Amino acid sequence: MKERQEAIRKFIEEHGEAQISELAVHFSSWSEMTIRRDLEYLEKNRYILRTKGGARILPASYGLTEDVYGEREKRNYKQKQSIAQKAAELVEQESGIFLDAGSTIMALARQLPDVNTAIITSAPNIALEIAWKKQNPTIILLGGTLSRKTISISGMNVLDQLRNLNIDTAFMSASAFTEKAGFSVGSQHECDLKRAVIERARRVVMLFDSSKTGTLMPFTFARPADIDILVTDGKLPESIQHVFQDANVKIL
Repeated sequence: MKERQEAIRKFIEEHGEAQISELAVHFSSWSEMTIRRDLEYLEKNRYILRTKGGARILPASYGLTEDVYGEREKRNYKQKQSIAQKAAELVEQESGIFLDAGSTIMALARQLPDVNTAIITSAPNIALEIAWKKQNPTIILLGGTLSRKTISISGMNVLDQLRNLNIDTAFMSASAFTEKAGFSVGSQHECDLKRAVIERARRVVMLFDSSKTGTLMPFTFARPADIDILVTDGKLPESIQHVFQDANVKIL
């Protein structure tokens, strides 16, 4: 039983969330009733959080550091692809865009239209992805101190560069969101960079999957009123949707 419950827990942690039907297909030798009982046990012992028809990872009440990028890239893969597809439709030709760091932004980079744009980014892996796969965008890679965990460059050099750059649309990401704290991350340098980008951008688009709601990191860089469009996976709780609607944020 413990091995079975551990396998289910690991599957949910790797994917961010899972439906019972999905678990039943993956673990085909177990009945749905058995899986439901195991989910009840896992929730009771605070390993997961039950949802309608399934379960998701338990939101951390407070995190001090970012997860390693490679671990985050594996989570919520389908949701990230869906979010990236919607965000890619917002890219305007002959414009200057900023691409934040993160696995969801990487999914966007892979779906960007190959058109004439000036792409500014603090993420070297995203800059290389675009350079390898796209012919038309001009790429401006900011220089500074590299974080191994987030694969993002930050620091005073980056802030100085941003003061001379004009951004039409900033595509941003966040590690966590609560109604009280807003969007937060685990690094002061990352926070400063994101704030500076938002201040320079004519339009701010936040790419955000619902599994990050109810989680909190040390540094807040934006509130709902600071963004224009929220691109998400369609699973935000209604109470959170109302928060963004009250701030005149368009939800996609």
